[in-house]
Amino acid sequence: MPGRKTVIKDLHDGGLLSTADATALQADATLSLNVDNAANTTGADVAVVADVNVVGGLLVAHRILLASGADADVDVLLTHKTRVVDVVIVLKGAGTTGADVQVQNVTTAITDLIDVSSGSDEDVFRPASIDDAQQEIAAAANLRVAYSSTGADFPGAEVTVIGYRVA
Repeated sequence: MPGRKTVIKDLHDGGLLSTADATALQADATLSLNVDNAANTTGADVAVVADVNVVGGLLVAHRILLASGADADVDVLLTHKTRVVDVVIVLKGAGTTGADVQVQNVTTAITDLIDVSSGSDEDVFRPASIDDAQQEIAAAANLRVAYSSTGADFPGAEVTVIGYRVA
């Protein structure tokens, strides 16, 4: 294959192959190439993060939109056991009296009640605490985001729940 050595040279020059690898491939060694489509990579493709792991794991994020209006719960049925480590809330409008958000493991609180009543459109909120006894959500269980307002309608928000897969 005339173009093969050029491709191998380009991979080597770009730092993707060692000199030994490039030499072996140029000597007509068999090449097995596994290319993932990064555009389609999801949390299902992410390895479990073990305790005291020597190779770091990847975080997964669940994006949950909270509609403006009446109080509600938004449930996400998780396919993989996940440990929640952070939550970011971005308001979509001005906070209203008594407006709050809470991330839950099925129906039990993971985060403290996050008061967003004093916020404005685009303000960012995070929990002050995460309950380590509740932060692991089992596979086939619901990650719930509960939101409510005692005053006018809830302003709407985008919530990102960040975690990693665990065994």
